[in-house]
Amino acid sequence: MSSILALMKNPAPDDTSNRKKLIKQSLIEFVATTVFIYFGTLSAVSTGTKLGGGSGSGEDVGRVFPIAFSFGISIMCLAYSIGHITGGHMNPAVSFLMFLQGQISLTKMMAYWVAQFHGALLASALVWGSVKSLAGDDKGEDGTYNNPPFQLGATTLSGDISTGNGFLLELMGSFFFYFVISQTALDKNGISKSNLPAIPIGFSLVVVHICLIPFTGCGVNPARTFGPAMVNCMSSKDNCDIVFGPWWWIYYVGPFSAAFLVAEITALINWDVDDEKKYDDTKISDGDEQNNESGGVDVQFANE
Repeated sequence: MSSILALMKNPAPDDTSNRKKLIKQSLIEFVATTVFIYFGTLSAVSTGTKLGGGSGSGEDVGRVFPIAFSFGISIMCLAYSIGHITGGHMNPAVSFLMFLQGQISLTKMMAYWVAQFHGALLASALVWGSVKSLAGDDKGEDGTYNNPPFQLGATTLSGDISTGNGFLLELMGSFFFYFVISQTALDKNGISKSNLPAIPIGFSLVVVHICLIPFTGCGVNPARTFGPAMVNCMSSKDNCDIVFGPWWWIYYVGPFSAAFLVAEITALINWDVDDEKKYDDTKISDGDEQNNESGGVDVQFANE
């Protein structure tokens, strides 16, 4: 709870007084999230993979690697492109992490959320528009690409694992990804001042996708899950039932819970025990001087 206590104790950053700047940053987040989710989910469609429910039940595992690298390299490139302007979040749970760590205000977080979720919707609509002509074409054993094709890269839970398994996978995958972000992009004593943070961030996302795609499709980003799911729902009720199963909540609770855990772990890492020891030594030293000036506390008590 130290991150929440720190939020209550420390004033929020003044990052909303300049409304034009906030609007500019939010619009850039909107564009970047659109581009990120467009190319990430399009890789699932172009490799012919149904993420999670499909890739975990017999799909060629070789298709996982192009998808993983598409997401990882995309986030790396976009972080280099807009990180110096907006922070390069492109993920509501990352914005939540920044809020918990006192990097942005609540208002800015909410503005980024609006931009990110709407960017995800536009990205999935653009993916559908880009490959709509594939719908109904012959493909594989089921005889069709489906409509929308391959569910637009939507995340679904494999039937081979339980909802609890899926939640733990999303929690741990998100934790690893956000922990790398926190300890590279935000750590003032680390590599945050260099041009390197985007590289480990991108490759950590690659690792998470390789591990999670066969089981959950790999969300670790509520906006990335939200966009394809909503566009699938708009296409037909049957598609909505596929992408919004009883497990839908793991793709939202998992990442936001992971962001909170990373904020707490980061607070522990940043706990300066050396300064606290110096402070305690100073208090003891000051107390001894006062006791010597008054003849000593113990002596006074003895005389009484």
